Amino acid sequence: MKIRDLGEFPFLRRLRERLPHANHDPRIRLGVGDDCAVLSLPGLTVLTTDAMIAGVHFQCEWAPFFVLGQKAFAVNASDVAAMGGEPAFALLSLGVPQDSAVEDLDAFFDGFLDAAQRMRTTLIGGNMSAAPVLMISVSLLGQTPHGSISRSGAHVEDEVYVTGTLGDAALGLRILTEELAGDAESAAVRHLKQRFLCPTARVTVGKELAAQDLATAMIDVSDGLLQDLGHLCEASQVGAVVEAHTLPLSKGYRTFLGAQDWALALAGGEDYELLFSAPVTARPRIQDIADRSGCAITRIGSLVPQADGVTVRLPDGPRAASEFTGFNHFAQSRP
Repeated sequence: MKIRDLGEFPFLRRLRERLPHANHDPRIRLGVGDDCAVLSLPGLTVLTTDAMIAGVHFQCEWAPFFVLGQKAFAVNASDVAAMGGEPAFALLSLGVPQDSAVEDLDAFFDGFLDAAQRMRTTLIGGNMSAAPVLMISVSLLGQTPHGSISRSGAHVEDEVYVTGTLGDAALGLRILTEELAGDAESAAVRHLKQRFLCPTARVTVGKELAAQDLATAMIDVSDGLLQDLGHLCEASQVGAVVEAHTLPLSKGYRTFLGAQDWALALAGGEDYELLFSAPVTARPRIQDIADRSGCAITRIGSLVPQADGVTVRLPDGPRAASEFTGFNHFAQSRP
């Protein structure tokens, strides 16, 4: 069945019937079904919003709609994680082509709700309208029980860390767009595609860094390591030196590009890892967080005076970060 045959309001009524009842949550005064949701929240609240547009951020044929729903939630949850928070409530707006299959939209909501429920997040409202291409806009409200971490608190001589591995999502995108050939059944190809299609929001690590007051500044890596490090450095009025040989590269990345091709690790986007600074004295406790969370955390450089800029130390000498290009929405498009 097409959405034009079912109609907007019957579809939304079906969706409301699938949502878990939120009456047990004292923070929700009104949820889905009114002009606005009404919340009563204690403490600090962080808010973020992000959009995904077919032809710009994804192609519908790349993955099941269930996976697309999971990613729509995850990329926003990553922003909350970068503030040291945990997502609590979600708003979801869709622009939908009239010939969209209702079954595809059901699968999208299944994926979104699956990801949200695993992080104990409640969908409390949204909107739906006709559009020329599929457009997804998510807003998340998160809470930071241990205070928020901004981009602007870093200091000269702090060390720079990153979670997980870098460059995998950019490689996965190249495989999906057939710019990079590989055995479709290999574990490396499956891993790289999955890293682009369904990233992991590092909420547990972000919360622990905030709880122990370890990170002086933090950001998530959405537009490329160096570009996002540049945002952190600008906000904190510092510079940085990145040691290329320390960058964490997955087995799949090394299989395709080798252990000394760092270009995509430095400038590829959509890894959604956490990039943060911390004092030297924090090393043992950061390692403890990595061990307990099961998420690798790698020290990749240090912060220097702002006048020194952001540089990458390569085997043949230092290079300015400006020589590596990150993602820019108005200069190029990912798919």
